[in-house]
Amino acid sequence: MSTTEAEVLVVGAGPAGAAAALDLARAGVSVLMLDRPAQARAKPCAGGVTIKAAQRLRFAIAPVVRESVSAITMSHRGRWVDRFEAAAPVCLMTHRPELDAFCLTQARQAGAALEHIPGIARVTQDGLHTADGAGRVTLIASDGQAFRGRWLIAADGAHSPVRRLLLGQPDGATAMAIEGLLPREALTDVAWPGMRFDYASQAGGYGWLFPKGDHVNVGLYTHCGATHGISRERLLAYSRARLGSDALEAVKGYPIPVRGDQQPLSAGRVLFAGDAAGLAEALLGEGIYGAVFSGQMAAAAILGAGDVAASYQRNLQSWRRELAVVRRLARVYYRLLPVPYALLRMGLHKPLMTGFAEGLTLVQSKRRWLTRQ
Repeated sequence: MSTTEAEVLVVGAGPAGAAAALDLARAGVSVLMLDRPAQARAKPCAGGVTIKAAQRLRFAIAPVVRESVSAITMSHRGRWVDRFEAAAPVCLMTHRPELDAFCLTQARQAGAALEHIPGIARVTQDGLHTADGAGRVTLIASDGQAFRGRWLIAADGAHSPVRRLLLGQPDGATAMAIEGLLPREALTDVAWPGMRFDYASQAGGYGWLFPKGDHVNVGLYTHCGATHGISRERLLAYSRARLGSDALEAVKGYPIPVRGDQQPLSAGRVLFAGDAAGLAEALLGEGIYGAVFSGQMAAAAILGAGDVAASYQRNLQSWRRELAVVRRLARVYYRLLPVPYALLRMGLHKPLMTGFAEGLTLVQSKRRWLTRQ
């Protein structure tokens, strides 16, 4: 059996894997991305790219932005509707398959190679404790193909096969979401919506509307999927209530791992990134920023000197602290609704919207507001 060699293997070609591959390839490292065929890897995702995520990317995503949002309508179960505005965009609306394809193209143009595999059978390692390049990690695909490199970045999603093979299933509850796409022509009785969050339309979370030009992405999110049921029936009811139609297409439910501050970031010569590392935030379930950031930090650790795993841990330390803070905030926020939403309406939204428009994280926005009081 022949073995394909590269300095770094990257499993997963979404934003995390593409971000890592791009930085490595630009630095002259040979990179091989491994992913399932496009038709087999549909990734459910609302596709909203925050400004902080857009600013972290090494390229502009204007070609795949369908709508730019500078105002968000919010409510508590459809009541107390308010519109919160910023002076600049706070979110860029993309369709996730288009975003993934665009990010992958940038990585390939930088020199990263791509091979499609049907699945992963096993991952083995040797020379785990050598930092001089002598160690190797080998991935065997389910069809028998073998791939070998000095390092492997596992950016293979919430159900990460690489993580399961090396560390088992991660402990702890994860957030959950379900979404569907409502074609524009199905909106016959209501006006084209803007970006909208309806808190408590889903227990422990919210309902969302994300306009995308030819369709509206309609979804429900809960910060704790183990205790708050989420279902197709609730999604359809929410769509009828907000848009007058439940003719949703491509309905999918999916986990959103939000415990990245508590999970190992590495296993020997394997670094976990994006959802495979649990790096989404719990309040709104946003994961693209954590994916891009962790992919870039994994690449930086490999390109640097010294202990790669320790460097990667240090690189992500601030974001992991933020994840812990935001997870606690999410528990309080959703437990105490509608009081926190009332505080937003009373003026707290202004510093948050300003911070989001500038590319700040939630904790950074809160810290700036507190220091200015």
